[in-house]
Amino acid sequence: MRGQALLAVAAAAGALSACGSESPGGPDVTWVQVTERTACEALPSPFCVGVYGFTVTSDGRYTVGPADDGTRLEGSLTDEERIRISSDAAQLAASLGVDEMCDASGTVAGVGDSIDLTDSRNVVTRVYDLGLKTCYRGGRARATQLHSDLAALMARYYPRPFPP
Repeated sequence: MRGQALLAVAAAAGALSACGSESPGGPDVTWVQVTERTACEALPSPFCVGVYGFTVTSDGRYTVGPADDGTRLEGSLTDEERIRISSDAAQLAASLGVDEMCDASGTVAGVGDSIDLTDSRNVVTRVYDLGLKTCYRGGRARATQLHSDLAALMARYYPRPFPP
């Protein structure tokens, strides 16, 4: 009887852990979109690439903005760009359970850069945050790779000035 009770407790614990009890990430979590936003205190907003946001969705679409006046620019990534960002974001989504880590290095006040990842549960996680210090979630190497690849896309697709 005691053995059966232990098995029942073990089965219940396994069932509870299998329910996805508020795990911040893992292999079953997929990404839906990533959004990068910047802050450039020394520049007028239309010339600060990323100030109004740059969003890439898992199907390869991107959106610049909306700007304060509601202006948006939408388009599609090339297949190569979509594959690259998908790989970066998927690796981060699978690693969101990794604790946030921060470096003492950052930037000056008024300058900032952040990336939010929205997953299939509609949970938004800040995976990169450059301010007075630099913080990463999902691992430094994965977060900086996504940041680097998004920066390349913004250089290509985010017009200056925006809005025109």
